[in-house]
Amino acid sequence: MLPLLAIAQAFALELGPSLDGTVAVGAEIEAIAQDTGGAWGTCTDQSLRDGVQLPALPFFYSRIAPNDAWGTSTLVDLVVAAGRHMSWTMPRASPFAVGDLSRRFGGPSVGHISHRGGVDADIGLYREGGFQARNQFLDLAPSQVDLAATWELMRFFLDSGMVDFILLDRAHITRIKAFTLSQGLLTQEESARVFPVEGSREAWQSTGIVRHAAHHRDHMHVRVLCADGTRAGF
Repeated sequence: MLPLLAIAQAFALELGPSLDGTVAVGAEIEAIAQDTGGAWGTCTDQSLRDGVQLPALPFFYSRIAPNDAWGTSTLVDLVVAAGRHMSWTMPRASPFAVGDLSRRFGGPSVGHISHRGGVDADIGLYREGGFQARNQFLDLAPSQVDLAATWELMRFFLDSGMVDFILLDRAHITRIKAFTLSQGLLTQEESARVFPVEGSREAWQSTGIVRHAAHHRDHMHVRVLCADGTRAGF
């Protein structure tokens, strides 16, 4: 059982929703880029110094691999905040599953090209009814994804202003994009900033903040910026 002190600490920082319902990440990242000159390299995506282990907070999320759940304080704080946000805004939804972040000191991670510097996290997708399996990802067809719950989680990451990019399967991106537009959750301008330009394979993988990547039918890959808003360097 989670100690009452840990529960109290987890809820202490936020007693309600922190977002105003708008996706501000595009403007925020543009401002960051102007302030920093688009700089790279204040943190690295190859190794991890002063890493923080994602804490066990089973009311918010489940950790698939706790030993590989080390990240920068920016990433760990964001994942915890996302779990807190979902528990508040969608209390009937399952705690989401968290896969690999990085090893304690970073470096090569089995099964990954990235996940070396504590700036990457794999996060599960919601199945219909707001369901996520504990301690595992579910390979979902696009029609099986709970669009409202998955978008709410994705929107929280985007609204933080600390996301560099999110990787997801192209078919899921198409449905989520259509959902946000049909429900009036994004304007056309916001959608153009968040999602890829439809066209060539290169455009799908290099434009927008949410981009296509193979083998991402069962989770989204979230990469965060460095603490000062710059992008992780090599």
